Amino acid sequence: MGYAILTATLLLLIQYGREGAAVTANSNSTLNVLTGNNISLNISYTTPPLTVTWTINGVVQAIWINNSKPQVFQSYADRLSLLENGSLLLAKSTKKDNGSYIATITVVGEPQATLTFQVKIYDPVVNVTVVQSPQVVSGNTAVNLSCKASGDVELVSWTKNGQIVGNSDPYSLLDGNYTLQIKNPDSTYSGNYTCNASNPVSWSDASWGLTIPYTLSGGAIAGIVIGSVAGAILLILLIVLLVFCIRKRKHALGKKKKTEKPQHKDVLRTVSGNTLSPDDPAYFTMNNIMYRNSSISMGSYIMNSTDNTSEHKSPSPNPPSPTKIKHATQV
Repeated sequence: MGYAILTATLLLLIQYGREGAAVTANSNSTLNVLTGNNISLNISYTTPPLTVTWTINGVVQAIWINNSKPQVFQSYADRLSLLENGSLLLAKSTKKDNGSYIATITVVGEPQATLTFQVKIYDPVVNVTVVQSPQVVSGNTAVNLSCKASGDVELVSWTKNGQIVGNSDPYSLLDGNYTLQIKNPDSTYSGNYTCNASNPVSWSDASWGLTIPYTLSGGAIAGIVIGSVAGAILLILLIVLLVFCIRKRKHALGKKKKTEKPQHKDVLRTVSGNTLSPDDPAYFTMNNIMYRNSSISMGSYIMNSTDNTSEHKSPSPNPPSPTKIKHATQV
């Protein structure tokens, strides 16, 4: 009954309204809101309107009447309010508040003006993690980094050491960008990979340090093996050569010492001090033999039978015996 009376009153006001009033308002727009935040839909105009009617998802939920108390219907009575100019404020948004919000502005003597707002409520992005598979990269043709997140995720992007990674070899983005695949990985692709999950009003990220060990190619391994074998052979040859040289030197030194050692049979020292070899013809000459009558020096000496040390001489009763001659040669 009250709604019918209000409608009739509006029709009468429109019929007797003034002409020429201009209405301007914000253009249609989309409003993204984080769950739990307030929804604020503002309108503006140059000429004060007679009424502003708000329809949410096709159902009238509130009416603002100039110089009158606004009317809010039961389904939104505890959260929705209309400001002084007819703008809407909805507190503590939930996912049920998603949808189309239409403001119909009525001015006496003018066509109605309509503003449409698309409202979207997003849960925050949380619990972002990155998982690597397989864990051991060596020997695999590809490695995958998978991003996982909770909440309303609309966009997933990847960076390596702060630089954006896209669909270009060796990288491939799979599963709606949730998986970053690296083909034929090698050590040059090691680094810090970050997954960023977001929506228009929330974002979160997680990083993964990928370490790919350095691997040698078949040719490099063959070269190392050949070089190692060649080096071992060369080392053995050097050791053998060194041992041979040491033995040869020892043999030469031993022979030299043996040659320089004086041999008793090969050296004869004469009284004159000259040394002659038995191979020298002079070795056998008479000049190499000398006779001395001294009992002190080496050589030939005469031993008398009488004692020269006696204080008195007595005639020998017997004639002197033949002289004994001893020969000695100093060698």
